[in-house]
Amino acid sequence: MTAGAIHWGDLFQVVWVSLLAGVGVTTIFSLVILTSARATEHGRSGRSGAALGFAVLAAMAFAVFGVGIGLAVRELLAK
Repeated sequence: MTAGAIHWGDLFQVVWVSLLAGVGVTTIFSLVILTSARATEHGRSGRSGAALGFAVLAAMAFAVFGVGIGLAVRELLAK
């Protein structure tokens, strides 16, 4: 393979999209864990309003995480 056969734009796109997806998915799942733990903490201490708010945030973050994983699988299967 020669250096001219490498499509540098495509290679750069793969690198930045992979980096963004890796950091993004990790961050969103970390948010799921954090908000779930906070919901549990607040629920045990009797602050049900705060617990509900954190539980809703955890559910929303988990939904975003699931959509991200679904889009990634769809993209992989389309190639």
